[in-house]
Amino acid sequence: MTRQRPFSGEAAHGSSSRFLAAGRLYWLLLSAGVRAKMQYKFNFISSTLIQVAGGLYDFSLIAVLLWRFKSIHGWNIYEVGVLYGVSRVGYGLYRIFGNELERFESYIVRGDFDSVLVRPWPSLFMLLSRNVELSQISLVIEGAGVGGVSAMSLVRTGALRWTDVGWLLYASLASACLYTAVAIATASAAFHIVRIEELQVFTQNAPSTAGLYPLDIYPAWLKYTLLTVIPLGLGNYIPVKFLLGKGGTWFNLAVPALACVLSLRVANRLWHLGESRYHSTGS
Repeated sequence: MTRQRPFSGEAAHGSSSRFLAAGRLYWLLLSAGVRAKMQYKFNFISSTLIQVAGGLYDFSLIAVLLWRFKSIHGWNIYEVGVLYGVSRVGYGLYRIFGNELERFESYIVRGDFDSVLVRPWPSLFMLLSRNVELSQISLVIEGAGVGGVSAMSLVRTGALRWTDVGWLLYASLASACLYTAVAIATASAAFHIVRIEELQVFTQNAPSTAGLYPLDIYPAWLKYTLLTVIPLGLGNYIPVKFLLGKGGTWFNLAVPALACVLSLRVANRLWHLGESRYHSTGS
């Protein structure tokens, strides 16, 4: 007797139902987190403004140097500002929704990951929906401010077109995706070595700072690293370089999307591999 295969329509309906259920759950969890954060509105607004001011001060130091020397490796102050903005917005979006990845070491050390595993949803899904770090919106505001002012200046001079602004938003989202993929891959190392704080400095903190500026200013080995092993440059530097007429082809605009798909698949694989080797603190 042959075994009947399920109707493809039923399988598709089941997959779409699970996807919608996951989306509703994620929205409910995020909404609850946002309401909890917004109970102290004055504290949120004041801390956000302070963080924005601090970030703008950091960029102003670079801006003073560029204003004095006109350009660095062929990038003027406005072009660096656009790249800075794309990178900062992408990093800020990642930190808002993926902040629990930053503190994943504590989940392993204290055994809190056990509480994630008992949920009826994939562990990575539950981890990413646990906390919305609204304070990190300061990074998005800072990046949007610097990038927006710089982009408008370049549009007025003809170095950018209005349609390129949409590509810059796309690059920012791609950057957020790649920051998330790198963070997932780094967090998965905690399943093997437990302590990952120093590793995060090497794979996330330092590269996120380096990615704020043109990769041309760095040694060849560092530039190669930020385009391959830690591919954050594929989300910002590669498309922005083409949009500013500094080399490349239209394929530069496809690279971020391709890099996101590949990086997330690799990161997800590393996560599941590490999770399969996890032993709780009580075992």
